[in-house]
Amino acid sequence: MKFLIFNLLLIFSAYIDCGNAVVGTTAAAAAPAPITEKTPPPPSNLTTIMAQKGCKTFANLVSSIPEVLSTFQSDVGGGLTVFCVKDGAMKSFMPKYKNLTASGKTSLLLYHGIPVYNSLYMLKISNGVFNTLATDGTTSNYNFTVQDAGHDVTLKTGLGTATIVSTLFDKTPLAIFAVNNVLQPKELFKLVEAPTPAPAPAPKSKPEQLSAPSSSEAPDADSADQETADDNAGGSRVMVPTIVVGILLFMVGL
Repeated sequence: MKFLIFNLLLIFSAYIDCGNAVVGTTAAAAAPAPITEKTPPPPSNLTTIMAQKGCKTFANLVSSIPEVLSTFQSDVGGGLTVFCVKDGAMKSFMPKYKNLTASGKTSLLLYHGIPVYNSLYMLKISNGVFNTLATDGTTSNYNFTVQDAGHDVTLKTGLGTATIVSTLFDKTPLAIFAVNNVLQPKELFKLVEAPTPAPAPAPKSKPEQLSAPSSSEAPDADSADQETADDNAGGSRVMVPTIVVGILLFMVGL
C-alpha cells in the first residue's frame, strides 16, 4: 500500500513539472519580439521639396546641371545641409548668374550646400566658418561664416549676408533651409566699392579791391599846374623870334 502511494506521488509530481514546462514554453512563444525603429530614408528628390516650398527657380537650376544634382543626391547619405534661395531673390540675381561661366555656375550652386547635417539649433550654436560642397579640399576657399543673430541665423560670405527664413525639411541626415539672398562667394564676385566722392570745388576768391593811392603817392596838383604853365611859356618864347625872322625876310624881298 505504501509503495502504491509513493508511485502515485511520483506520477503526480512529474505531471505538474510537465505542465509548468508547457506553460512556460507557450508564454515565451506568445511574447512579441521587440520592434527596432528604423530611421526613414531621406527623400529621393531634393529638388521636389525645394520647388514645392518657394525655391522653384533654385531647384530648376540645380536640376539643369547633372554634376550639381548628383553631388547633392550622393551626399545625402553621409549628411547634407542645403540653403535654397527663395524665388524672389533668385530671380533678381539671374542677370548675374547668366554672366557666369559653366564652372562658375556649378561652383555657385554647390556653394549653397554643407557636406554635413545641421539642424537649425546646431547652426545657432556652431558659430564659425563652414566649408561647402564647392570647397576645394586642398585650400580653404568657398566657405562662409554662420552666426547666431538673436532669433535669426545669418550666413556671411564677405560680400553679403543671407538670413535663414524657414525650414523646408529637417530629418537626419538631411536639412533644407530657405534663405532670403543668394550666397555670393568672393571667388566668383568682387566687392563693389562705393565710388569715391569727387573733391568739392575750392571756393572762388573775391577779386582784390584796388585801394586808393595814399596822399604820398598821389600826384601833386600844384606841380601839375606848374608844368603846364611852363610848357605854355616855353611855346611863346619859341614862336616870337620866328615871327620876327619872317617879317625881315618879307621886307628884304621887297
